[in-house]
Amino acid sequence: MTKPWVSESNRKRVKHGATVNARAGNTDPVYKLWVSIKDRCLNPNNKAYHRYGGRGVTIASEWVNDFAAFRSAVGDRPKGATLDRTDNSKGYEPNNVRWTTRKAQANNRETNVVLTRDGVTMTLKQWSVHLGWKYGLLASRWKQGLRGDELFAAPKYERGKMIHFDGQSRTLPEWSKVLDVPYATLAWRVKHNKPLKGA
Repeated sequence: MTKPWVSESNRKRVKHGATVNARAGNTDPVYKLWVSIKDRCLNPNNKAYHRYGGRGVTIASEWVNDFAAFRSAVGDRPKGATLDRTDNSKGYEPNNVRWTTRKAQANNRETNVVLTRDGVTMTLKQWSVHLGWKYGLLASRWKQGLRGDELFAAPKYERGKMIHFDGQSRTLPEWSKVLDVPYATLAWRVKHNKPLKGA
């Protein structure tokens, strides 16, 4: 059985399931990336296949068996950069790939929560940086179903206030550590008169 994620020129150089690139000495990071992309998109046994090939993400037909064409299209890998698909609904193809930072790629994920407020659209993570808040605060509020003004309400940090629960008095940060519950979640529970644990 032929494996479509292994190029025709490398079929004879497959050893123990790992493709060996004789021309580049298997050290070219772009070559390793090319092999990885093909594996994610074409190999149903790849652990990430369900997020790529399994949901229709493909690699351009002119790149599948031609590393030189792929390398010519994407160029050298800048230091610290990753290859990103501009439009995540499309595959790895010309005009849909770019070298970018890991941070920028993380903001381009399909699973991100993207919100528009006052005409500005950003991910939840970007909003937390923009507002100078901890990401956990917005993420916790989002998971609790808060939207609009409730989601973006300025946090009220009362870190020194003693909270009485289960016969003990502690500050909210202390309860957060003892109960192993995020501070933002406990603050929300206190604000809405919910029990600290099991709410």
